[in-house]
Amino acid sequence: MIEKQYTYTQTHEKVIEKLVGDDVAMINHVVLATGDALPEHYSDSNVYLVVVRGSLTIQLDEQEANYYQASVVNVPFHTKMNISNTGKEALEFFIVKAPHPRAYKAEKV
Repeated sequence: MIEKQYTYTQTHEKVIEKLVGDDVAMINHVVLATGDALPEHYSDSNVYLVVVRGSLTIQLDEQEANYYQASVVNVPFHTKMNISNTGKEALEFFIVKAPHPRAYKAEKV
């Protein structure tokens, strides 16, 4: 078998799981129940948020919050992010970081 399979949890409860950690990309899967949020942090790579269920609430740097459904949202490297679920249903999305954050760390050396 040439292909690799990466499975993820199907749930309505909060879950954060790392799926892929290759040099060229890192992929995480996140489910946030209503009212849940990720800790405020800075993007450590070029980030793509792939929203597959619910509504993503995101505030970047000092901008007003924006809301996305069924979208791919690109967040540039080293941007302050506040991600939460202010909707009425579970929020499910994938985080694709390309390249893997360790590539940015290697550049600083």
